[in-house]
Amino acid sequence: MSSLLGGISAGAMLVSIGQAAMAQQTPGSPGAPAVRPERPDTRSPATQAAENYDPKGVPMGSFKLFPELELDEVYNDNIYATNLGAAGRTGSFIQLIKPSLSLRSDWNQHALNFFAKGNIGLFSVSNTPNFTDFSLGADGRYDIQRDWNVYGGGSFSHNHEDPGTPNAATGAVPPNLYDQIAGNVGYFQKFNRLSVRADGRLDNYNYVNNFTSINGSLASGARNRTEWRESLRAGYEIVADTQAWVRGSLNQRRYVTQPDASGFFRNSSGFDVVAGLQIDFGGITSIEVFGGYMQQDYVDGNFKQVAQPTFGLTGYWNPIREVSVRPFVQRTVNDAGLASAAAYVSTSGGVDVDYKIRPNVKLIAHGDYAIADYSLISRTTNEYDQYWTFRASAMYSPDNIFFVGPSYQYVYKTSNLQNANYDQSIVMLRLGAHL
Repeated sequence: MSSLLGGISAGAMLVSIGQAAMAQQTPGSPGAPAVRPERPDTRSPATQAAENYDPKGVPMGSFKLFPELELDEVYNDNIYATNLGAAGRTGSFIQLIKPSLSLRSDWNQHALNFFAKGNIGLFSVSNTPNFTDFSLGADGRYDIQRDWNVYGGGSFSHNHEDPGTPNAATGAVPPNLYDQIAGNVGYFQKFNRLSVRADGRLDNYNYVNNFTSINGSLASGARNRTEWRESLRAGYEIVADTQAWVRGSLNQRRYVTQPDASGFFRNSSGFDVVAGLQIDFGGITSIEVFGGYMQQDYVDGNFKQVAQPTFGLTGYWNPIREVSVRPFVQRTVNDAGLASAAAYVSTSGGVDVDYKIRPNVKLIAHGDYAIADYSLISRTTNEYDQYWTFRASAMYSPDNIFFVGPSYQYVYKTSNLQNANYDQSIVMLRLGAHL
């Protein structure tokens, strides 16, 4: 559901404070081992078919094409994320146009997928905050043997940053725009109880514009950079459906402009070492927890070394077939677009709940709390931001082609900086069709 508001609300981006990969993620690896099998479906085949409202896809040889078009009407009562005490809070209706195409292989072995999607936002109050986001890419997997494969993917995206989120512009100015080239390659193999996964990722960012934020932003070119990440994970199945694992990761972040206009060198290198436990209780309940140590070292002495514990949790609880509960916790170091800080330590946690009250009627709820702490890295700012996000929505599918539903989201941010607090309410009606 977070993607539903991604084009127009700060709240949709707030989860990414603690889950940067969601906002900056390279195409997912189809070769990664599944975390959790679904709860066994005891319905008859005829009942399953009658109650399946998922898109069927259009057969195209050994592929299936999944086209979709969504048209959303939105009202945001604070489109510029204006401070709580400031005058001139601006509300606006927004029209979202969201086309997408996905071409997926329908093979018993190997996999190859292509996608293209867009998100156009048109504001009624002014053309200034309008945006046109799009992305296209592909990913695939080559199966060497049953539990042995290699995988990879690549994509190009043109995106914007929403007001009120970390690094974003504030006030009645155009949104920050950037292009991202992303790619990943990986290797997975399982030897009886032992499994090994090696993964490499690249993200290149090129900023088109970068307007003023609460505490000052970098010029557009000063944010251009390339990030590399390499990781190796080994797991051991202690007993059936219980795996212990360890992972080590390296990262390198290299900026085009060195130093920036403030005289800072923003290049850095880091690593993390974590150990985790993954337990599956028969597809009804599963949990994965991990903890360890992360470190990020900066070339410039104005930025502190990050040496902090890191941790995470993902869970799934399926008390009945119609209900799923998914908690999450994560901690990362994310680069900042501010003149006074190279990065911030992000810590977040929350829960998503889905309830299918009927096969074609779903209720969705989301809540999360996130912290962006710049003081742990910068010697020139003590900024400490907190975000609360709550969202509720419903979705009705009269058949497997059309869908419609309302949603409401509330975001509240507090900060130790002056004029940086804000709240925001967003109401949306979604209407779409897919094949």
